[in-house]
Amino acid sequence: MPNYTDFVAMTRVDAAEYLARFLDDQQRSLDRFASTIDRELTFSPNSLESVWDAVEPKFAWRSGYEPPPLGQPGPRIDADQLEPPEDLPSWFHHPSSAGYARFSADTLWLIDGAARYLGEMLIETAGGRWASGNERTKRYMFQNQPVITGISPEPMSPMQTCSVLAARSLRQRVERGPRTLADVYNSWRN
Repeated sequence: MPNYTDFVAMTRVDAAEYLARFLDDQQRSLDRFASTIDRELTFSPNSLESVWDAVEPKFAWRSGYEPPPLGQPGPRIDADQLEPPEDLPSWFHHPSSAGYARFSADTLWLIDGAARYLGEMLIETAGGRWASGNERTKRYMFQNQPVITGISPEPMSPMQTCSVLAARSLRQRVERGPRTLADVYNSWRN
């Protein structure tokens, strides 16, 4: 089985090293994102609608994936159905679940770019910072993963949030919660 990122197994040192690599790749990832959506990334709140309008039509499920009825678990996706780890964003994990694995590789890269853009914009405009998620609660969802801290009492995961936005867009159902990058930005700022 390929070695996808295993945040749960990381030590604090491993998590710090991962975060450093993640941040070292920030500009390259943002440049790839801007090129893919053919938009200049101005890091202004006013740009979020334009960026979302460019990203949203490009979202796609993984080939063969059918979303389950609302409230039902998604189908198991085996590792042999996935691209090799080097072809996916470094934060991709839990390959057997239908979480991130339900998205096409291109969509995962769009989520990566949108999440990094949202995170960097929050840092520039609200004073947050990237950190490794670290809570002492059992089964903490974002343990050792890149999160934004310093804006609200709870760390925020741009990757998880952007994947939720992508899924909401693809399901095309009315669901409670934010629907666009601007919605998330405004709720996290308040």
